[in-house]
Amino acid sequence: MSQLHIVNNGRPRPELVKTAKMNEQEATYYAAMELVTRIDQDLSRGVRHYRTKAGQLLNTLDEVVRAILNDDLMQPEEQQMIWTPQELAA
Repeated sequence: MSQLHIVNNGRPRPELVKTAKMNEQEATYYAAMELVTRIDQDLSRGVRHYRTKAGQLLNTLDEVVRAILNDDLMQPEEQQMIWTPQELAA
């Protein structure tokens, strides 16, 4: 099995290197960490918007993670062009 390197500014992050001996639970943990990092970066840069299934805009990482855990996150293909005044002003 090859190694999975989570890269930050072109450098591998040693705390997030997947080895061949990693079990399924560890692999799940590292995949979750990568997902959380990506969501946080998206929110920080404003490059992607996350919404609940009811269309409520989620502004923080906590809100997005809570929506994922509650199976209440709107999937990208479900999102229409829904814009709030805050998003239009950005």
